[in-house]
Amino acid sequence: MKKPWHRANPSLLAKLEEDLRGPYPDLRVVVENECVHIRGSFPIFSDGLALDRYQIDVSIPNDFPDAVPTLREIGGRVPWDSNRHVNPNGQACGEACPVVPEEWLLNPKRDSILSFLNGPVRDFFLAQSLVEAGDPWPFSWRAHGFDGLYQAYGELLGTTDRACIRRYLEYLSKERIKGHWECPCGSGSKLRNCHLNEVRALQSKIPTNVAKQALQRLGQGQA
Repeated sequence: MKKPWHRANPSLLAKLEEDLRGPYPDLRVVVENECVHIRGSFPIFSDGLALDRYQIDVSIPNDFPDAVPTLREIGGRVPWDSNRHVNPNGQACGEACPVVPEEWLLNPKRDSILSFLNGPVRDFFLAQSLVEAGDPWPFSWRAHGFDGLYQAYGELLGTTDRACIRRYLEYLSKERIKGHWECPCGSGSKLRNCHLNEVRALQSKIPTNVAKQALQRLGQGQA
């Protein structure tokens, strides 16, 4: 079994604490049951000033950076409502959705927790503060849940057809793609005579493990 990331390389835990000390002195690193958490007061900065603060808990998965950290707002300000991008029920109840997981896994800087805090986490809470003040969401925001996942992959694949998106992901989840397979576009043609070059180009953007994770998540929704 693969060791948790902080056990495989203990120096990473010390580096994480050092990285947080400058921009986020009110966040603390806590290890519970072999899981690393970042907890405390998270500031939203603009021009060097903290506009607002939220109490957060970021859980870093043991297989980080190949999995996305889990974000929770623990101060009771953000309602557990899909319209506010927080899961209202199920096993993930109370978990925030600051980013489509597969988009984060394609981020070349995903091995940095600071990138997660400075990007998706900061944008998520900035949006929450603006909504509290009666303003609309400040960004072009992905839809919550499976809809957002289909949006993300639809843009990468150039289609809004959900069955087509799943077929492309099935091919991209394979170690080898063969030209005699039927093209995932739905034309009925052999892949070699249709979109083979496009599928191979997508392989350079969407790693096999990321495609597999996407298929697993979409399979849970069957949307």
